[in-house]
Amino acid sequence: MLVGMPEGAEAEGPSMDDVAGSIAARKALGPDAEEAVIRAFLERTGQQIDRRVDERLGRVQPAPPPAVPQPPQQPHGSTDHTAFVLAIVSIGAGIPLTGIATQLQGSTLIGIVLIWAGLVLINVVYGMRRR
Repeated sequence: MLVGMPEGAEAEGPSMDDVAGSIAARKALGPDAEEAVIRAFLERTGQQIDRRVDERLGRVQPAPPPAVPQPPQQPHGSTDHTAFVLAIVSIGAGIPLTGIATQLQGSTLIGIVLIWAGLVLINVVYGMRRR
């Protein structure tokens, strides 16, 4: 038993036979093989630690993945009227702008086409972004 270990507790490190065998091999092979003996001992110890960690991880249940936030849902029966409102406002703005464009000198047809094309583009882009 190791010093500081409670009664009945098993050591988590390498076994005493493994340590004794490594020390005996070091003595038998001499100082030239000391590095190789230490490397082999550390490799075996590392494998034991890896095995224990894998066992503990196998016993622990993984945490559930974090919940993905969902976009807010509209209650049943309610519909989004913003696209309709934008269309009405666009028509409401397009009529006076058309009247202004007809009063201008020059190419009024190009002005009217640009006004209504701009309003249509605004509505189309808004509708595409909402999907």
